Amino acid sequence: MGKSSLKQIRIGLHRNLIRFGIDIRKKRADRKLLEQVIFPELLRTPDYRRILFVGCAWYTLHYPQLFRSREFITMEISPDETPYGGSTHIIDSCENIARHFQENSLDVVVFNGVYGCGLNELPAIERTLLAVHHSLRLNGLFIFGWNDLPAMAPYRIEQLTGLNAFEPYVFPPLNKTIHESDSKNRHRFHFYRKELQ
Repeated sequence: MGKSSLKQIRIGLHRNLIRFGIDIRKKRADRKLLEQVIFPELLRTPDYRRILFVGCAWYTLHYPQLFRSREFITMEISPDETPYGGSTHIIDSCENIARHFQENSLDVVVFNGVYGCGLNELPAIERTLLAVHHSLRLNGLFIFGWNDLPAMAPYRIEQLTGLNAFEPYVFPPLNKTIHESDSKNRHRFHFYRKELQ
């Protein structure tokens, strides 16, 4: 049995255990931070009622259950990943967020592991950032997670001019605007607010 077959078996096992609330994954530092620090803070904050989570895979299967007290909407371009989305799930490119949400209608957008992992062309990235800004309410929270590796970051973060529409935000549990995780993928979380221009 090859490595890829073993990996698929392991993923299948974890996926089925997660369905029953059992999580035995060996999580990277960035995934631990997302699930054990960032998510709890979102749930502690009463103003964060309507949350868009972009990008689904087998390991996000239980996220809608974590956010069952909120309106948790998932979005993913691949129809194959639909089983891992929420009860309100959108199959579309993140470039089209503004087609699905009115202006100022979202409290939080979690955009993790999409930039450089499918969203790679600069015009599409800029359209996505513009759509996020359009749909996020005033003082809404934008969480931008990405891997700071040459193969997975098609542009320097400074080149993404759409991020200039947001204000860096000091995320309370971390007390910083950017968190660099101690993981092989050099994952970073950037925290932003939508403020008046």
